[in-house]
Amino acid sequence: MSLAEFEHRILVVDDEPVIRKLLTRVLERANFEVVQAVDGLDGIEHLQKDAGLRLVISDLRMPNCGGLDFVRRAIGEFRRDFEFILLTGDGDKSDAIDALRLGVREFLDKPVDRADLEAAVQKAQERLLERDREHERVRKLELENVSKAKTLDDITRKLGGAEQEMIDRLSLISQYRDIETAEHCVRVGLYSQLLADMAGLDTQTQRSIRLAGILHDIGKVGVPDSVLLKEGPLTDAEFEVMQRHTEIGFSMLNASDNPVLDQAAQIARYHHEKWEGTGYCNGLSGADIPMVARIVSIADVYDALRSSRRYKPPFSHREAVDIITKGDGRTTPDMFDPKLMSLFLEHNQRFESIFDSMPDQMV
Repeated sequence: MSLAEFEHRILVVDDEPVIRKLLTRVLERANFEVVQAVDGLDGIEHLQKDAGLRLVISDLRMPNCGGLDFVRRAIGEFRRDFEFILLTGDGDKSDAIDALRLGVREFLDKPVDRADLEAAVQKAQERLLERDREHERVRKLELENVSKAKTLDDITRKLGGAEQEMIDRLSLISQYRDIETAEHCVRVGLYSQLLADMAGLDTQTQRSIRLAGILHDIGKVGVPDSVLLKEGPLTDAEFEVMQRHTEIGFSMLNASDNPVLDQAAQIARYHHEKWEGTGYCNGLSGADIPMVARIVSIADVYDALRSSRRYKPPFSHREAVDIITKGDGRTTPDMFDPKLMSLFLEHNQRFESIFDSMPDQMV
């Protein structure tokens, strides 16, 4: 596999002309087209002008806008996949740790060794290619779902067409009451379908959990605005009111002969239960929690961590995975089904691909 087999263009950001020249010479010999920037601000301008730049080599220490600020801005401002390779020197270790939290995976010590540079670039290319393939897999999956729906008999078409519209319309109701996007609801359904597939559930359950997962928070329509839309943390009494959205959602969706709505009711009621028994509203634990709710629990927490909310900024994919699998004081690994957690950890990049393929459309 040649270095330039996948990405043929690369952005080099460094304030030292000698370093830029050295890196450019090595990369051009590997048939890359190199774009140069003299600092982070210049790098941001190049990314604004050229949406095709995804592979970036940047120094950490630069005037005006250093490497760490540059990475933060690039991730925050542009809806595209990036791979960053950071050049580090003595005294840069703390910044390198912060960069890891942002999702940076490749670091090179200065002076840069040619073989190390080529190896780092190849690994970065492979990660970009893997995510591109996953994006395409998700798109094909959605197209296959549409195609299959067109070939079903009248009853199944009713479930695949009118039911999908019903789910979409019901999910819109909750979005009028809560400042969350339609993409959040749909992504939770897609993560849930993916996890159900990996857990070995049958194809019909996989499909229905994708639809039912969209409605996991429909009960929020019954929570007062003073609680639902409050800026900042809730009091204990307010949190008790918020918890009722699980039972409200269950009441809205229960007692239906429709199998998807029946599954949606179970998800709405139990998706805040925790494996170790400290969740709400029924304090269930372990296998007493329905499998579909255990699946949606992981999907909902992952997407909530990745998304911007009134009370918090978005976390990077790596930060979200670490919080779920290692804990942060508020979230702990023992809240989740350990077998599902293992699947999530093993295949977490597929969750990242779904999130990146369907960004929030804020209005």
